[in-house]
Amino acid sequence: MSKRAILIGSILSLGIGLVLPVTEFLIQGTRLGLSSATPAAFFLFFVILIGPQYLLKCIHPGWAFSRAELLVILGMMMVATVIPTRGFGGPFFAMITGATYYASPENEWIKLIQPHLSEAIVVKNSKVVRLMYEGLEGAPIPWGAWIGPLAWWTLFVLCMAVMVISIMFLLRKTWIERERLVFPIAQVALAMVEEDSTGSRLNRLFRTPMFWLGFLIPVTLESLNALHQYFPTVPRFQLQWTIQHDFPYVPSVPIRLNFLMFGFAFFVESQLSFSLWFFFLLSLPAQWLYGRYFPGHQESLGNWTSGGPGGTIMAHQQMGAMLILVGTMVWMSRHHLVKERLYLWLFSGSVILMCLMVWYTGVPGWIAPLVIGSALVIWLSLTRLMAQAGIATMVPAIIPLGFVVSTVGVPQLGMVGLIAMGLTLIWAGDLLTYLMAPTANSIYLEYRASVKPLAGGASLLVAVMLSLIGCFVMTLYLTGTYGGLNLHPQYFQWFPLLPWQFAEAKLQDWTGPSMTGYLWTGVGAGVMLLLTYAQRMFFWWPLHPLGFLAQGGWIMRQLWFSFFLAWAVKTAILRYGGGTQYRTARVLFIGIIVGLLVVGGLWLIIDAMTGMRGNRIRIY
Repeated sequence: MSKRAILIGSILSLGIGLVLPVTEFLIQGTRLGLSSATPAAFFLFFVILIGPQYLLKCIHPGWAFSRAELLVILGMMMVATVIPTRGFGGPFFAMITGATYYASPENEWIKLIQPHLSEAIVVKNSKVVRLMYEGLEGAPIPWGAWIGPLAWWTLFVLCMAVMVISIMFLLRKTWIERERLVFPIAQVALAMVEEDSTGSRLNRLFRTPMFWLGFLIPVTLESLNALHQYFPTVPRFQLQWTIQHDFPYVPSVPIRLNFLMFGFAFFVESQLSFSLWFFFLLSLPAQWLYGRYFPGHQESLGNWTSGGPGGTIMAHQQMGAMLILVGTMVWMSRHHLVKERLYLWLFSGSVILMCLMVWYTGVPGWIAPLVIGSALVIWLSLTRLMAQAGIATMVPAIIPLGFVVSTVGVPQLGMVGLIAMGLTLIWAGDLLTYLMAPTANSIYLEYRASVKPLAGGASLLVAVMLSLIGCFVMTLYLTGTYGGLNLHPQYFQWFPLLPWQFAEAKLQDWTGPSMTGYLWTGVGAGVMLLLTYAQRMFFWWPLHPLGFLAQGGWIMRQLWFSFFLAWAVKTAILRYGGGTQYRTARVLFIGIIVGLLVVGGLWLIIDAMTGMRGNRIRIY
């Protein structure tokens, strides 16, 4: 791995940290940072390949980036992309200031919440907080008030990054060499850098007409939607319907084509893609049954954990399935884990440090490992879905906050612990994007590029920290210049309230551990065990256990039809066209994926130049 690759990757990672807050908070356009497929990284990667890389080959072929250098740069950009928005930076500033800015005589947060929050972790200076939400009006950024919390959370992110990177290195040989997982997202990147012996200045993929045909499909159709924001007479393209019904407890069923998931699902084995949409449809009558016969099993576990009787039950079932999946992964990797002593020590040390930091926030010491453990179980399960099923954007039905509150109860947490649990929403709340998924893809790419593990892991850590620094600087600049209240309302008017409204509600509902939660978690674990056993023992078994695990997340309602359509198309091609037609179609689908990611970036640039706000091409 060359120093040049690290330098370029570092510059771009810092740039991503600086730019994505602008696109998300101010421009509010296409959300290039709001997917574990890391659209921002792929957009920049495409620009590098058709721009600087092409020019370097024209000027002096020896100056062009090697395949390994390109993959290292992409890997660094991928992990950098998740930090500035929902991965951490988006909720961070809002949630560490919300208990101060939105305190009022009615909610009494000054007496109930603020005394239990350390000034080393949150900003409690009312004047500094007001300037962030309402603008500095020419005054300088009050760095003195910010430096303490920023330093504390920087250390937290560093520990989290080391933990995530080390556990992915511990699992890499099992996932890559033994189980040979597909990593559909990484497969697109590998196809983009594939070269042949002709010495052409453009890589093989970009010389294939079928790629550009697939590329133009989302570029053309999504450009119509973007142009409609500028010129309402331009017709919009919408392949979306909703099946309405009168069945109680069962949500409406959308039928929507998502180009990104349609493309990635084509790379997934047919049994798994079938199971993803089949289990979703099976969950619909199940939700009616749960609501009809188990109405008392619902819990109020806060945002990002499913509610209602059906949602709560399926959330616990999903957690049970996740526990079995992670237990199976650890068991299959047990012989390899003990050989990787360095990564095992790094992982263990970072977990201990994270537990201590969570304890420092106010969570009881014996509960802190449960917080970190549940986060790891959820992240590992979602990452497995990404690596095997190609689900680039996936959220769980339950998050660590909801799981811990349900498992131990409010009395065991106490007032201080419950308030401290609200801070977990910063790094393990809205999991539309999270660090582990792009880390797994990056490690896979570096493995294929024969990059030394230590050097590769260090490059990812550098990218994360540079992106974090850029995010801190730019967010404070934007809030100081425009005022947080004038930026994206979701981040500065909704997010600041979530941790403290939840704590306030639970302090008035002093409920203990949920016995029904334990019951349904056990049911989910039992079903997952049976499905795993059947899949491994019977070659004819049609259902994949990951389909059952994925059904609980709300986002499957948006993605199920794309999986169904990709499964149907792939099945038809393999049956009637064979391997030759499948390879041709594979290039078409890569073009569809790249086209959607590129058109989102292009229109974001156009919107920034024209001053357009809210012109959003849907990535997930």
